[in-house]
Amino acid sequence: MIYPLWYLAGLVLFWAVVPAGVLIGFDLVRTKRRTLAIRHTQWFWGYLFLAVAMAWSSLFLFYPLLKAGAQSLTNFNLAAGEATHWVGLANYRDLLTDPYWWQAIGVTLIFVAGTLPVSIIMSLFLAMQILKQRPRVQTFFKAALYLPGVISPVVGAAVLKWIFHSGDGFANEILVKLGLPMQNWFGDPHLAMPVLIVMTWLGANGVGVIVYAAALGNIPRTYYEVAELDGASRFLTFANVTWPLIKPTTIFVTVTSLIGGFQIFAPALLITGGGPLRTTWFVNYHIYRTFYYQNEFAMASAMAIVLMGLIVFVSIVSYRWLATDVEY
Repeated sequence: MIYPLWYLAGLVLFWAVVPAGVLIGFDLVRTKRRTLAIRHTQWFWGYLFLAVAMAWSSLFLFYPLLKAGAQSLTNFNLAAGEATHWVGLANYRDLLTDPYWWQAIGVTLIFVAGTLPVSIIMSLFLAMQILKQRPRVQTFFKAALYLPGVISPVVGAAVLKWIFHSGDGFANEILVKLGLPMQNWFGDPHLAMPVLIVMTWLGANGVGVIVYAAALGNIPRTYYEVAELDGASRFLTFANVTWPLIKPTTIFVTVTSLIGGFQIFAPALLITGGGPLRTTWFVNYHIYRTFYYQNEFAMASAMAIVLMGLIVFVSIVSYRWLATDVEY
C-alpha cells in the first residue's frame, strides 16, 4: 500500500526536476550549447522552490479536478446494484434542460450583480477616506474592516440569524422602537435575498479596502499636483488620474469578488436552506444537494465543471475589459 505522503514526495520530486529539465533540454538543443547558462540554474532553483506548492496543488486540486471531469462523463452514483458506465456528454445535455439548474444560475447572478458593483465602490471609497487619516488611525480601520473576512462562515451565519430573527431579533427590535411592523426577514421571498446582499455590502470589503489603500498610496503625488495646476476638479482628477492608475487593482478586486460571489454557499446552507421559494438557492447549494441528498455524483461533477467554466469565462472577460499596462 502506497501512503499519501509517498504520493506527495513523488510529486515534489517530479515538479523539482522534470519541468526544469525539459526547459533546459529544449534550450540546449535549440542553442546547441553544452554548458549550463545562468538562466538554466535559475530555472532549476525556481522549480525547486515551487515544487512543494505544485505537488500539493497536484494532489489536492488538479487530481480532484481531473477526477471530477472524468466522473461527469459517467453515471456514477452510490445506488445499490447499479454499475458505473460511460455516458459521454449525457449529464451535460440533461443539465441544459434542468430548470432548477438555470434557476440556481439566475439566483447566483442576481446575488453577484447586487453585491459586486457596490462592494467595489465601497472598498474604493473607504480606502480613500482611510488614507486621509493619521497612520495609526489608518492601521486601526484597515484591521477593523478586514476582521469580518477572517471570521468563520458558521459564526457569521449565526450572527446574521440572531440579527434578523423573525421574532425578537435585533433588526425587529429596532423596527418596533421606530413604530414599524416586525418582518420575517429570511422567511419572506421578497426580503431574504436583499438582506443577504446588503449584509455582504457591509461585511465583505476588507480585502478590497487593503489592496485599494496600497494602490492609492503608491500613486506618485506629482500627478495630482499637475492636475491641480491645470485647474482640474476633484471629479476630473479622479476620473483621469486615480481611476486609470488603479485599474489593475480593480481587476484583482473584481475577479476575486466574482469568484467569491459565484461560490456563495454558507448562507443557503446555514441560514435560509435555499428558501423561501428557492429565492436563495445558489449554484453551489444546488450542487451540494445534488451530491449529498440525491446521490447523483456524476451530475454534481458536471455541475461543478460547468460552474468552473463559467467563473473562468467571466473572469477572463473582466480582465480583458479592465486590463491596462500601467500598474501601481
